[in-house]
Amino acid sequence: MSEPALSIAFFDPDRQLHGSARSGTTVLFEGRTPTAIPEGPGIERDGETLRAELGERLSLALEPVTPEAELGEVSARVCRVTGQALGKPVDCLGTVAETRSAPEWEELDALRSISVLVDAENAMLALARRPRGARGHGEELVNAALIHAGELLSVEEARISTVYDGEGRQRSAGLELWLPGEEFARRGSGTAVAGTSLELEGLSVHLAIFHWQLEGAGGYGAYELMVREPAPAAA
Repeated sequence: MSEPALSIAFFDPDRQLHGSARSGTTVLFEGRTPTAIPEGPGIERDGETLRAELGERLSLALEPVTPEAELGEVSARVCRVTGQALGKPVDCLGTVAETRSAPEWEELDALRSISVLVDAENAMLALARRPRGARGHGEELVNAALIHAGELLSVEEARISTVYDGEGRQRSAGLELWLPGEEFARRGSGTAVAGTSLELEGLSVHLAIFHWQLEGAGGYGAYELMVREPAPAAA
């Protein structure tokens, strides 16, 4: 069995530095300006801490601060992130995700991942899979987890509504989370503060950094949309 694929992200609003990295791709934001690097960092484990290195561009330590959330074939945790990116210091929150099996794109039209990081004890993580041929987000398979006061809470049903621009890039979003036994949904909303788009191996990837409000508390995180490109028409 192959090792799980690792991806990391960090969000430092105080320094306006944000980033997302995985095997083969790293994107770093300084303010609204993205820097795309066609390689991922080397990632090594030091106990529970992960260390990510990419030449002079990136050197981070990611120490988990929350329990692990299970989102289907992906496990994710909120981390305290320290180090440097683009030659500037980083001290903020981020995420580490482990994907146990790669998405089967012959069965999917789109994959969305969302992180909302309020503080070290309050966050939301979600992964939505849209089956091939689905008519809209109402037919998505959504796995979500809410972290409240340091406790991992299961989410019975999650809905993600999104406003896109003319090129299909996510600009704002709303969240509704139903927890077992609760009559009313817990809600969140967010707006993109930076973003970029990439073309990767038959996929269009729209990566956005979002400023979020979750149950009235502010935070930052990512909203990543991966869309399968249509197969070329037969000649």
